[in-house]
Amino acid sequence: MTSRGEGVENDTGWAWECDPSRLWVLGDMPAEHQQLVAAVMDGLVDLASMAIDPKDGSLYEDPNPMRLRTYEDEHLMVWYQTIPHRCRVYLKRVNL
Repeated sequence: MTSRGEGVENDTGWAWECDPSRLWVLGDMPAEHQQLVAAVMDGLVDLASMAIDPKDGSLYEDPNPMRLRTYEDEHLMVWYQTIPHRCRVYLKRVNL
């Protein structure tokens, strides 16, 4: 798997971005942690482009589709927002 990185669209035109800015969200996080965050966000973008939420299933059935969402694994927790009409997943916060 190759990392697309922030702002680089996948085959369906979806991408992820830090909101309000990369400095605000990632700060001086070490490069290896930023690569981990980018890999997770690339995966969330791929799921969002198929209208799938990793926790709740279909985004089509979500009564509040632009709500703040969380994703966590053994390495990190991210807060993000999916905005379908912009084809974007906005990264809001990261905890390692």
